Amino acid sequence: MLLRLFRLGCLAFLICAGFAFYFLHTALTPADPDGVRQAAVVEIPQGATAAGIGEILETKGLIRSALAFRILVRFGGQEGAIRAGHYTLSASENPVRILDHLVKGDTLQRRVTFPEGLTLAEVAEILERHEVCPAQEFLELARTRGRDFDPGFPENLEGYLFPDTYDLPWECSATEVLRIMTSRFQEVFNPLFSEKAPLGRIETVILASLVEREAQVHSERPVIAGVYLNRLAEGMLLQCDATVQYALGRQKAILTHRDLEIESPYNTYRHPGLPPGPICNPGRAALEAAIRPERTEYLFYVRNDVKGDGSHVFSRNYTEHQQSIDRYQR
Repeated sequence: MLLRLFRLGCLAFLICAGFAFYFLHTALTPADPDGVRQAAVVEIPQGATAAGIGEILETKGLIRSALAFRILVRFGGQEGAIRAGHYTLSASENPVRILDHLVKGDTLQRRVTFPEGLTLAEVAEILERHEVCPAQEFLELARTRGRDFDPGFPENLEGYLFPDTYDLPWECSATEVLRIMTSRFQEVFNPLFSEKAPLGRIETVILASLVEREAQVHSERPVIAGVYLNRLAEGMLLQCDATVQYALGRQKAILTHRDLEIESPYNTYRHPGLPPGPICNPGRAALEAAIRPERTEYLFYVRNDVKGDGSHVFSRNYTEHQQSIDRYQR
C-alpha cells in the first residue's frame, strides 16, 4: 500500500514537474528566438480578458501558447492591468516581456509636429498626411464645434490649437485630436493670461496670431504687438499684410495693390480694428508678446531687406516710415 502511494506520489510529482517545466519553458522562450519574423501590430480591445489576449497573441504567432500566457497573467495578478490600444510586438521577445509591454501601456503612437503659425487647413493637411484622420472631417469639426471643447472658445477653433509635438494614439479621431490640442492651448495660455493684459482673452489670441505671422525675429514679437496696439489706440488701420494673405487663402511673397483691395472682414487695409478671428495658431512666444507687449511710440515697421534676416525697422511717424522704406526696402 505504501509502495503504491509512493509510486502515485512520484507520478504526481513528475506530472507537476513536467507541467512546471513546460510552463516555464513556454513563458520564458520567445516564439521566434532567431528574430526571423517581422514585428506585428496588435490591437488589444478595451475590456479584453487574459484568455482573449492570449488567443490574439498566439494567432499572430507572437507566443507559443495562449494557455501559458493566461496562467502567466493570473500568476502575476495582472488580469486587469493590461491596457487597451495598439502595440508593436515582436515574437523575438518572450511572453514575460510582451506582458510587460501590455501592462506598461507601451502603445503604438503617431508622433506629429505642428509648427507655430499654421492655419487650420494646414493642420488638417498634416493630420491626413500622417494618416491620423481625414482633413475634411477635421476641418468641419474645427470650424463649427469649438464650444463643444470649452464654452469659452469660439465656434471656429482657428488660433486655439497649440503648436507642439504630439504623440497621438494610433487610432485617434478628429474629435480626440481637437480635444488634445485645445487642452494643450489652455494649459499654456491660461497661466500666461492676466487682467493686466491690454486686451481680452479672445482679442489677445487674435493679436498673437498677427504677431506670429509677421515676426520672424524672436525679440521683435513684443515690439510688433506694441505697434498694433498703438495703431488701435490711434484709430488707425492695422494694415497687416498677413491678414490679407489669410483673406486670399494663400501665401504671396509680394502683395499687389489689387490684393490689398480684396473684400474680406480679415483685410485690415480696408476694415478698422482687429480681424474677426485669429489668422493662424500662435505659439507661446507670440501669446506672451500679445499679453506683455513692449511699450514704444512706434506706429510703423518695414522689413529690413539690407540685413535680409527677417528683421524690421520701426518708425514713430509716416515721414520716418517713408525714409525707412527708401533706405531698407529693395
